[in-house]
Amino acid sequence: MQALPAKIGMRSPNGEAPPAAPLLSGDSIAARLLRIIFCCYFLVTVVVTLVQLAAEYKHTKERVVLEIRAMQQTFGPGIADAMWRFNEDILRGILSGMSELPVVAGIKVADDHGKLVRAVGTVLEGGAKLHAGADGQLRPEPDSDALFAEVFSQDFPIVYNDENGQSRVIGTWTVYSNQRIIVKQVEYGFFLILVNSVIKTCALWFIFLFVVRRYLGQPLRQLSQFVGQLNIDNLGDRVFVLNDRGQHELHQLTNKLNEMVANIKASVAENEQLYRQLQVEQTATRQLNETLERRVAERTADLVTANKDLAQALDTLRIAQDELVNSEKLAALGSLVAGVAHELNTPIGNGLLAATVLVDKTRQFSSDYSSGLTRRTTEAYISDMSQITELVVRNIARSAELVTSFKQVAVDQTSSQRRRFLLASVVSENIKALLPTINKTAFNVEQSIPGDIDMDSYPGPIGQVLINLVNNAIVHGFEGRSRGTITIDAAPAEPGWLELRISDDGVGIAAEHIGRIYDPFFTTKLGAGSSGLGLNISHNIVTGLLGGKIRVVSQAGGGTTFILHLPLTAPYSTANSSGTL
Repeated sequence: MQALPAKIGMRSPNGEAPPAAPLLSGDSIAARLLRIIFCCYFLVTVVVTLVQLAAEYKHTKERVVLEIRAMQQTFGPGIADAMWRFNEDILRGILSGMSELPVVAGIKVADDHGKLVRAVGTVLEGGAKLHAGADGQLRPEPDSDALFAEVFSQDFPIVYNDENGQSRVIGTWTVYSNQRIIVKQVEYGFFLILVNSVIKTCALWFIFLFVVRRYLGQPLRQLSQFVGQLNIDNLGDRVFVLNDRGQHELHQLTNKLNEMVANIKASVAENEQLYRQLQVEQTATRQLNETLERRVAERTADLVTANKDLAQALDTLRIAQDELVNSEKLAALGSLVAGVAHELNTPIGNGLLAATVLVDKTRQFSSDYSSGLTRRTTEAYISDMSQITELVVRNIARSAELVTSFKQVAVDQTSSQRRRFLLASVVSENIKALLPTINKTAFNVEQSIPGDIDMDSYPGPIGQVLINLVNNAIVHGFEGRSRGTITIDAAPAEPGWLELRISDDGVGIAAEHIGRIYDPFFTTKLGAGSSGLGLNISHNIVTGLLGGKIRVVSQAGGGTTFILHLPLTAPYSTANSSGTL
């Protein structure tokens, strides 16, 4: 038995498994996992750190504002007393002491008219940032555009209480601070937050690195080595066991790999058995080939003879059609030839198609025989031969039967001139013509046609359709019955149209036959005096020459009604301009 070429796992040309990729290489799962986790963790850490820094900054600024507001109770009375007494030395001392406080960037004192009295440090004057020198003069701030130099302030009134207990507002004093002072107070907290974030990130990195190496890398390396050693000639004799505690997804993958190896082993054993069986079948097939060739030659000769018989039958049919053309009128010729040709083309075409298929299958079988046959091919060919020869014989018999029936078929069709007439008169005349036939039976024909229905059409074809439908009711509708009634009535439809109904209370038409009643040569009494052309001819006359429609309403045991929907003025046709049907 030849070894199968498929391999399990990729291997190098010398038969060794390719080296496993490093655990944390750029394309490894572990490296991708670490990158994704730590990218997400880094983003979260940055956001949380920024939120902490912002909260710390806001809290420190609120604390600075509270300290500045507390200065009103501490320094307010002293500033008020110095202003009231115009004691600049005391005022200068108080302001100098306040400027040394960590939260103070500058102080400005103004009288009750808003005039500057004294300033220390960085203050705002007219929207501009100014700096008070040692001589008390205000000059532009040299680093007014520096980072964290934004100034905010708190205003306090200067209230003096005299000996009489009255309070007087004698000016305002303003304390200034800036962002640089707040940042300086929180920079140590900022540093601790950043160091904490870096330490946690590094620790988590090493923890994840250890976990990935231990619980993902080692099991994956074991699986890679196991898969790399597998091929069709070395499936191993033992079950692979993952050297790792617990039960997780990699254990499930290991179980599936073991199942796959077991299935491959079973498939290899089954293929060996099938190969031995195939050799036995090929030996038996070769013994059948000699007999089969002889049978094929015999069947081919039979099919050639059958084709000659079919051609001869077709020639006989054409001769019979020519004889009918000479004996029938021009209108009947079209209906009969069309019906016979359609009916015979089917079995003849089927026989020729079967013979062609037989030749093709014989040629293919000969080709397969040269390259070696299998039992399945031989059995399929024998089965096809049986079906094809049976099909040929059945269609030849059907063709011979149709030719025999066709020689016995005679259909009476009349020709008529186009003219104006009363429908009631035409129906009455045709019923009178049928009376000799009807009087021999126990069946009755009743007609109810209004006398004012005037038509410009072909009375002869209308009479022919009427006679065909009445005869059809007598022959088929009342089969097995001793009495029955045929009713003929008409009524106006939409403007320019009428409905002519021919009804019987007979046995009805079986549901499986409704769709075929207008087919040529379809009859339930073939060989018993019925040609199967009456309803086909009637349908062609109504829908063709008369320009109308015909439909049937019937149910088994409930009678049959043929409804003719006819125009009062038939369409003009050049084929009938001569007056013949």
